[in-house]
Amino acid sequence: MKEDKEKQVVFQTGKNVFAPVLNSYVLYVLTDAMSKGIKTLYFLARDAYFDYLIAEKYVKEFDLDIQCKYLYVSRLSLRIPLYHLDINQALSYITLSGVDVTPTKVINRTGLSSQDKLIEKIADYLGVEKDEQIPRHRLGELKDFLAEDDEFINLLVENSKKEFSKALNYLKGEGLGTKEKIAVVDSGWVGSIQQSLNVFHNYLGGKEPLEGYYYGLYEIPSGAEEQYYHSFLFGPRSRLKKKVAFNNCLFECVFSAPHGMTTGYKGEEDNYAPILSTVSKRQIDYLKQIEKLLRDYQSEVVNKHNSFQEICGLFNNPSAQKNIEKELFRFMAKPSYEEAEVFGKLHFSDDVIDYNNAVLASKLSERDLIDNHFLVRVFLELREMIFGQRYVVNISGWYEGSVMLYSKPFRKHHHLTAYNHYKYYMQYSKQRRWIKERERNERT
Repeated sequence: MKEDKEKQVVFQTGKNVFAPVLNSYVLYVLTDAMSKGIKTLYFLARDAYFDYLIAEKYVKEFDLDIQCKYLYVSRLSLRIPLYHLDINQALSYITLSGVDVTPTKVINRTGLSSQDKLIEKIADYLGVEKDEQIPRHRLGELKDFLAEDDEFINLLVENSKKEFSKALNYLKGEGLGTKEKIAVVDSGWVGSIQQSLNVFHNYLGGKEPLEGYYYGLYEIPSGAEEQYYHSFLFGPRSRLKKKVAFNNCLFECVFSAPHGMTTGYKGEEDNYAPILSTVSKRQIDYLKQIEKLLRDYQSEVVNKHNSFQEICGLFNNPSAQKNIEKELFRFMAKPSYEEAEVFGKLHFSDDVIDYNNAVLASKLSERDLIDNHFLVRVFLELREMIFGQRYVVNISGWYEGSVMLYSKPFRKHHHLTAYNHYKYYMQYSKQRRWIKERERNERT
């Protein structure tokens, strides 16, 4: 696709989908936070970068009584410093399931510098290559294996304590630990960063628990109090249909920041800064285009309306929200070929480490596409668990985009329908499992 045509696709989708989605979410966050007496909103890198820019403009234009800050964090930059406080939780994070978990990715999550021997050790134990996908049902077994390795645990703890001091100093410099009511803003899905930040907040003398605002939440961490987690589109207990139509991988790719992931912190005394990974020029150019589009859209909205309340009413009424969601779900679940071509090649990594060699809409064969159908996927997973017959299913961060790009035309509808059934099964199971576990924990 030629560059001018690509930009036109981005512009049209941005105007019809992206800008209304983010503005409606940010307006909800600002309104709710001010009603709760929250004084500072921390927008978390990188998913809340555009949310921060939009919120900051509304605050300045209408002199709102709330402060917005952008916080350089990631799951990795906060988890590694906290590993030494709860080894069991640390090992759960390190062996967490994902799109394509390999021995290399597992050890990368530890933050340890000397990794080759560790990677080789777990690859040998599992009987796989270092960059080969680990069967999901064996990740629990791997967790137990690592827990019994005293040398590994000692290295993990020692490195974690060193990184804890650096992270604490950075967050202190950004104002965490204040006695005022503060909240974080993020895209969501699990809300684990809020839980991690709360630990640092308490260490720094914070009295009120952090609140969190999220576009969507599939679940919240074990032990977290639900009253402090606020979701916009769907929550752990609700809106199954919206969860099925939604694609969090696509959301993260489209709404990111023109800078790398936070991998840690560096500095001395009271001057600590984030360490950022690199990001490609192509990715930066795309995100700068989105940034300009959002800025122009918001300026037009602000210029046409006299008050913040009037703009809130424009976006966050039932009719407007229904139309915004309709456009979002259409783009995510039934994209055009042109949309799939443009956005499907965005860089994507669902791991806590940002890997540069993967795209959002993976190239899948017809066999791969069929393997992701509901009945086939369930059969393969059961066969592997019961009989140990290993079969790696090649998956995509945006399956619907992969269908548009790589399926035979007459099979596209069938693929999308069969995969939608699998998403219903997966999301329903996940929701019921989370609710049952929550109820069990509450009883004990």
